[in-house]
Amino acid sequence: MRSFSFGLQVLVAAFPLGIFAGKTTSISDWGDNPSGLPAVLVYTPDKIAEKPAIILGLHPCGGTGSQYQSSTPLPSYADKLGFILLFPTSKSQSGMNCWDCHSAKSLKHNGGGDSQGLAAMVNWAVKKYDGDASKIFVVGGSSGAMESNVLAATYPDVFAGAASYSGVPAACWAGSPMSTPASSDLNCPLGKKEQTYTAQKWGDLARDCYPGYNGTRPKMMIVHGTADQAVVISLLKAQLDQWSNVLEVSFSKNVTNDPITNWKKIIYGNGTKLVGYEVQGGGHIPPFQGDATLKFFGLM
Repeated sequence: MRSFSFGLQVLVAAFPLGIFAGKTTSISDWGDNPSGLPAVLVYTPDKIAEKPAIILGLHPCGGTGSQYQSSTPLPSYADKLGFILLFPTSKSQSGMNCWDCHSAKSLKHNGGGDSQGLAAMVNWAVKKYDGDASKIFVVGGSSGAMESNVLAATYPDVFAGAASYSGVPAACWAGSPMSTPASSDLNCPLGKKEQTYTAQKWGDLARDCYPGYNGTRPKMMIVHGTADQAVVISLLKAQLDQWSNVLEVSFSKNVTNDPITNWKKIIYGNGTKLVGYEVQGGGHIPPFQGDATLKFFGLM
């Protein structure tokens, strides 16, 4: 059997530890927390914007909120733009800090899983910091990217957008005993379901995470490396299939070397609801593109 790691080491290598101007506090009581998630780290810049945006940052397997905060450039952007950052930590699945992207609880709106606790975190932050409820976003790498897709599907009434770096479609892990590299069922990250699932099927899986919801859906940014062996490149297409079906947008065009060399931007519709990025030769968790991500969210 091939060995897989959805781990943090790639992310740490991409971004050196940073020293930021704001303040980090640990919060344990944010309201609903049915899966018993540990304390969340809240990063507040020295100057908080009026009605600030809220961004939830989700670490990969093996990581923590503290490590994800230190290994991405998000705090430096918060210092400039005045938004609030939340860095939660997942509970352990069989000794691995991976998000629950598989259970029926987490794959349903108010189902009692990780997704419910994470949605409650951002709702707490909106109230605490008088945030803009129309500017709540989630970003993540690997397991965090997978959970970002889950949150976009289970709480489209909360999140305005999501950015997935090396993720999988919402509900891709459904039916697996756990959503970790140690799972006995790796059909999801190995792209086995992609071989038989249509865009309609992927779309239905996302819609089924919140049955009856007819409101606005989050905008989606999907990033994947062609040389990713942990979460194979076909999952880029699977995610784009899912969200193009949900958002009712069609492929428009590709743009090469955007935002940097060897990145191909895949535009759906007018590019405001769904974009993908295929990173030629890129491995697991491509380097975080802060400008591109935050411009897509409408924060820059």
